[in-house]
Amino acid sequence: MKKIKYLLGVIAFLTIYSCSTDSVQINDENVLIEDQTELVFKEIKDLGFSEKDIVDMGSYFLVGNDITFSKTGRPQLANDDMTPKQRRTTYLVSDKTIGVRIDPSLPSNWKTATRNAMAHWNANSGSSIFLYETDYYWPYQGGFLFNPEIEVMNDNAAPLPNNTIAAAEFPTSNGMPGYRIRINLSFSGCSVSNNLRFYNMIHEFGHCLTFAHTNSSFGSHISGTPTSDSNSVMNGGTACTLSSGLSTGDRTAVNTLYPLQINAPTNVQAYHDGDEELTMTWNAVPGATSYKIYNNIKETGKTGWYHYRTSSSTSYSRELKLSYRNGYRMMVTAVDANGNESKMVEANYNW
Repeated sequence: MKKIKYLLGVIAFLTIYSCSTDSVQINDENVLIEDQTELVFKEIKDLGFSEKDIVDMGSYFLVGNDITFSKTGRPQLANDDMTPKQRRTTYLVSDKTIGVRIDPSLPSNWKTATRNAMAHWNANSGSSIFLYETDYYWPYQGGFLFNPEIEVMNDNAAPLPNNTIAAAEFPTSNGMPGYRIRINLSFSGCSVSNNLRFYNMIHEFGHCLTFAHTNSSFGSHISGTPTSDSNSVMNGGTACTLSSGLSTGDRTAVNTLYPLQINAPTNVQAYHDGDEELTMTWNAVPGATSYKIYNNIKETGKTGWYHYRTSSSTSYSRELKLSYRNGYRMMVTAVDANGNESKMVEANYNW
């Protein structure tokens, strides 16, 4: 499931900061990217923005006071009309089972909001999107074999404006989700309740998964969604007013772009013999050709969920001394012949 991200490899062709700071940039290994000021300016106008709304800020263009475009990037997004509706950006995420790292330095209220937002996305039964928490790094061939695809962090390294509560990236051409969500702990736009934190994190994860602002002309309309949706969690300029999660229109958009392709295993049970052996079993899933086993056990420098084994049967056993049983957790997914992976299901522990 995981794609190997090399430390010096090409990470992004197109990355966009969203919410109050939308931008485009290119990162390429050992390549000096030329200033494409005139090209980017033209392509921003081609998106439908008026020239008077485009402000040159030096290294980037500020558009409409809440979107930025890097001069080293190219928008390359379609603009079909100006009516509010669910919208997407250029690229989709290819691997829908996505590891998320939550920076340990974040305040507990933002950690809770992030975890609750992940659960909200996972609970959408019509889509294959599943976000799981991990901080597990396994060095492999100069990079990492298992590592988070999305990182949730504060904005210390790249401060956001005081009126921007958070900013996220859009997916890139290699099928990876937007790689980070930055949270502004100095946000001064309004008093931030736990509910606002929760709804804003749902919104930011949406950007990482390709969803643009519903109430803008930026991006492409998603077929089957309404022509207006005041309840969309993806509406822009709503950091202080969001009052609900994914709307009916949002769910239609998510299910259209990321439909559920294989069911998750059921009746997942874990047993321990009281000595040195642990066994997990589950019911067979129609269409499944294999099953992925995920472990969660704390080791030095390795914490959180990680893909441990792949099984062709509906059971899995390993040696696990009784003293290591407490705190040991497992999940399983089903995988079909095309590599589509189901949502993750944690075992019911019988010990």
